[in-house]
Amino acid sequence: MILAILSTLCCFAQGHNRVKIKIHVHGIDNGKLVVQFDDGIVMEELKLSQGDSILLIDRFINTPYPRVSTIYNRQHFENYFIEGDVAVLNLFYDANKTNAQVYSDKNVNVTVIDTFSNKFYAALRKDQEVELSNLNTLFKKHGHEIRTNDSVKYELTSLIKAINAKSMDFLSGNADDFFSFYYFKDQVLGLTSFIERDPEYYTHLLAYYERTFPDKFRQSGEGKQIVSDLKQRLSPVLLKENMTMPNVYFKDSHGDSILYKNQKESFVLLDFWASWCGPCVQQIPDIKALRDQFSTDNLKIVSISIDRDSASYINSIKQHKMDWVHSLDKGAVLSSSLGINSVPTVLLVDRNGKIVYYKNGGKLDVDKIRSIVGKD
Repeated sequence: MILAILSTLCCFAQGHNRVKIKIHVHGIDNGKLVVQFDDGIVMEELKLSQGDSILLIDRFINTPYPRVSTIYNRQHFENYFIEGDVAVLNLFYDANKTNAQVYSDKNVNVTVIDTFSNKFYAALRKDQEVELSNLNTLFKKHGHEIRTNDSVKYELTSLIKAINAKSMDFLSGNADDFFSFYYFKDQVLGLTSFIERDPEYYTHLLAYYERTFPDKFRQSGEGKQIVSDLKQRLSPVLLKENMTMPNVYFKDSHGDSILYKNQKESFVLLDFWASWCGPCVQQIPDIKALRDQFSTDNLKIVSISIDRDSASYINSIKQHKMDWVHSLDKGAVLSSSLGINSVPTVLLVDRNGKIVYYKNGGKLDVDKIRSIVGKD
């Protein structure tokens, strides 16, 4: 498996804080179209209602240049940079065309992220040709062993570092261009997801990032999130019982910070979940039972969703009648900073902010929680 080597170089103007995008579809079956909007931190999937021909996107953004991706019938893929506060994307489908049956035309403030044709990046792809070929071969032969076989892990890590070194050398000379910044995040950091904990390498990547890219990119929400992610890899948070909860605070549905240190309640139950997570939904009755048994002064319950789709999150709360405090952590941005990378995860925190119960996956130990809260 080779991550796509993107290849475009555009000199964009300064970014913006909110975008409005109108997507027109022509000759397209809405049921086969998936549209993804990337605000720089969270990628959200959007869908057209059947019969509609226009999709409106009006979002706050965390990057100078947000992205829109389209997937049609699971085989036609296209990515776009949004260049202005207001943009128009026109998508067409023509079954009679032999190539590029799905295409865009007459767009406004939209630039295609060109995968192959840009000559400027051809030299980089050519320079990485051997390593990319070897990487592809390694995944084909040993993809099932990349997490278990030490020899395979060593070879994979060596190849990734060699590919990244060539990319970073190239990007240094074009650091003022946003695409270089995007390429570093999408390709260089994307490949490092296959590397097991390597603090020395993460330190190298962080130092390169901070000395290479200009403030206009690094000081954006997207830029700051890159630093946060790299620092998390350098010093991962490993939550466990009897440790004090880190100073990471979520916002409730009213925009107020959710406190779990020195709070008026004796305990706070933090339930990290998602509407699409079967085990999360299965344990809702247990959480309801705790809500019914203890007063809100004794036990505050907070469900923190990592859903990307706001509508699914809201509908699921209503459907399951989850009558307690809620927070939407889109894309698990804050949850990841706590080292919470899978759901369900449940923490019980006492008034001093100490974790007195921690459970990741598996069945919730309701009796243990009752015993802890009941002793107060």
